[in-house]
Amino acid sequence: MSSRRTVAGVALLLVVASVVPGLVGGATADAGDRVDARALSGVGAVAANTGNETTPAVVQTVTYRRTPNATGTIRATQRYRVRGNVSSLVVYNYSHGRVVNATGFGERENGRWRWDRETSEPSVTLRVAVNRSSRQFSGLRWVDVGNWSLANPRTDFAYRDADREEWVYSWQETPRVDQRSRVRSDDTGFAGPAVVYLGEYDSFTTNATNQTVRLVRPADADMATDPDRVLEVLSTASRQLRVGARDDVVNAFAGPTPLRYGGTTANAQGAAQDFWVSASAGAGGPPNTWIHEYVHTRQSFVLGPEMTWFREASAHYYAGVLSLRTAPSRADEFEQFIGTLRSDRGSNATLTEQSSWSTTYVPYAKGARALAALDGRIRNATDGNRTLQHVFGRLNEHDGLVTYDVFASAVGNVSGESQRDWLEAHVRDGADVSPPESPYAYTAPTGDVDADADGLDAAAERRNGTHPFAADTDADGVADGAELRLGTDPTDPYSTPVAENATGATSEANESGT
Repeated sequence: MSSRRTVAGVALLLVVASVVPGLVGGATADAGDRVDARALSGVGAVAANTGNETTPAVVQTVTYRRTPNATGTIRATQRYRVRGNVSSLVVYNYSHGRVVNATGFGERENGRWRWDRETSEPSVTLRVAVNRSSRQFSGLRWVDVGNWSLANPRTDFAYRDADREEWVYSWQETPRVDQRSRVRSDDTGFAGPAVVYLGEYDSFTTNATNQTVRLVRPADADMATDPDRVLEVLSTASRQLRVGARDDVVNAFAGPTPLRYGGTTANAQGAAQDFWVSASAGAGGPPNTWIHEYVHTRQSFVLGPEMTWFREASAHYYAGVLSLRTAPSRADEFEQFIGTLRSDRGSNATLTEQSSWSTTYVPYAKGARALAALDGRIRNATDGNRTLQHVFGRLNEHDGLVTYDVFASAVGNVSGESQRDWLEAHVRDGADVSPPESPYAYTAPTGDVDADADGLDAAAERRNGTHPFAADTDADGVADGAELRLGTDPTDPYSTPVAENATGATSEANESGT
């Protein structure tokens, strides 16, 4: 399932970003060039080799290191190699960083640092304040505790060259990115494209559906779930979520205390994404934070003001659905999932009007409930041939801002009939909504997934009337698939003349019936 690399000692992290003029991509998280990830002995590297241009206009090398004598901060040194056509280069004095040294850059009144056009390899060194609280939830979102750090430093810059009239911004153009992390003898850590962990760690990797999924476990992280199980869950999510926007690399960090419970997905660069989840989070049934954050990595759309609810609603809904489809699932997990959807939190809120939300959990509650109901309507309208995932995929493919009208049109096109009246009442107005109660409404649309590991896939469960998320529908001690092989009714506990034990052998049932 996974490969493991243990890193000990101390190391220096290098992150290299190359910007190529003329290579224009989308501004969304998953658009642009693709990155090939490879793990080397003592070296973790992510490199992009796509695009026609082979000579970058600006090469940015960021070196991260801990500052043990200044807990709460790390140091980031940005070095630049500037090519001949570049006429100007600007580095920003970030809100959480303070420039402590600069070579070849002069500070402007607006707080930006501008290249002097004479120094061939200018650099700036920043002391970055790492500790930051969540904007929505209590607790730390990023932290440095002295012996380890989990940080999301900003490395934005802009440049102009003789061939272009406009400024090129590193965060907008999704340029070709060449990122590397290299271990040396004076620090340890792992650098993804957006998240940097400094400290001792273990790394576990697996190949998912056209993805490399890597779990980085800090040495201080006492995880609630075995790393192999986490990778199994994320692999299932990768396989089941068919909405496009699949990155080549996903780095999942386990976040130990004092980070808050929950997780955070950082903005993507190139074709790799980073997120962290609390080390104390389980990877069993819903709600599943590991899957929730993974779903965020598959969202490449840019949402308009009326659609901001969809980001968390879709992540929360599919975190539950995909958890159910990860074997082995149980009937109590399904009841737990339905219970979360039945929550009346935010029932009268208007999803398209954030000012009507009484709590930040409205998208998680009413938003997910609305998507569950909409998923059911789409399945019913198309005889199960299409689902909400088809809408999700169309939003990912949409070129431009996803407005409410774009969303409503996508729903109508996917379902083959207009759903605007329903959407107006339940999304654009305050009417509450009830999710489907049938477990079949949440099975994989392909019908080929055996979520409860009872020997029957979803299509067979439906044909035989058995529970797709409970291995023993009638709770008589014999799995549904075994009952069908034995010729008994898996939905009737009194129709079991034989019992099958764990090894597959059978024994006669008590003839007296007691």
